[in-house]
Amino acid sequence: MNKAMHRKLYEYVEEAVGLRIIKGQYLPGESLPNEDALCEEFGVSRGVIREAIKVLHKKGLVLPRPKIGTQVRPRSQWNLFDADILVWKLKAGQTLKFLKEVIEVRSIIESEAARFSAQRASDPEIGHIKKLCQRLDEILQDEAGFSYETYLEVDMAFHGAILEASHNELLAQIGRTMRHAVQTARQADIRDVESLLSSQPHHSAVTQAIAAKDPQRAYVASRELFEQVWEHMPEEQHKA
Repeated sequence: MNKAMHRKLYEYVEEAVGLRIIKGQYLPGESLPNEDALCEEFGVSRGVIREAIKVLHKKGLVLPRPKIGTQVRPRSQWNLFDADILVWKLKAGQTLKFLKEVIEVRSIIESEAARFSAQRASDPEIGHIKKLCQRLDEILQDEAGFSYETYLEVDMAFHGAILEASHNELLAQIGRTMRHAVQTARQADIRDVESLLSSQPHHSAVTQAIAAKDPQRAYVASRELFEQVWEHMPEEQHKA
């Protein structure tokens, strides 16, 4: 078996077992089926199973214990910033709760990033943020040719540019770590053009505050942006 096929197989097993843990089919403290049982179920070798378990261990989901088996770890030990785990939470049917948590965390992280960007962003960085904000407006104004995927791509670039302009490597890294999960969550949160249009003044307010080098105004504008995003979600999502 070549390396590419081996990787594909263990990633399949990793996701299948990881999803069962997230869904609660394997509870914290319980042992996973033994290697022989997993090999038979998935039709793979012991090496594939061991590699999948090794990855799940790195993610904090399981703890291999010699002569005892592989046990599911307490939820408090799961690495919830791992992109795969966040995506599995979506696939496990935890979309509504997940979206709320993502918005809350992004609000904290990105509002501070906006504050720092207003203090530290270079002129080229400010220019780039302005261009992305303008591009968002152009996409929303083109109702006939509107593409949510294009909007999402530019919106993520806009928020990414603010994270980078904060010149705080740790803050930016946390933002990048969440990005894959954020994209997945946003793909599940397809809203109409009108609701997206209502958020554009807030994007502009953040941009203007950063350009004016006003940290407090940038922070407040960013918080208001995320409050608006939550308020304009479909009604059933507020019940998460």
